[in-house]
Amino acid sequence: MLVLAAAIAGCALFPSSRWEKKGASEADYKFDETQCKAKTYAGNDGAVTNATVRRMHACLQERGWSRVPN
Repeated sequence: MLVLAAAIAGCALFPSSRWEKKGASEADYKFDETQCKAKTYAGNDGAVTNATVRRMHACLQERGWSRVPN
């Protein structure tokens, strides 16, 4: 059980991908991320599910962001 928890924590600390948008800054990403989170989780109990994660990613992609490997 401890090994599984360590593996999950390692994935969170060292993600295998990141979001990029040509000409955008970290502040631009944080702004779009905040907007997408508000849109995705509005009227929701805040539960994170596969469906909400997909909607969040779709929102970022609509704003021009692409997921790229680290």
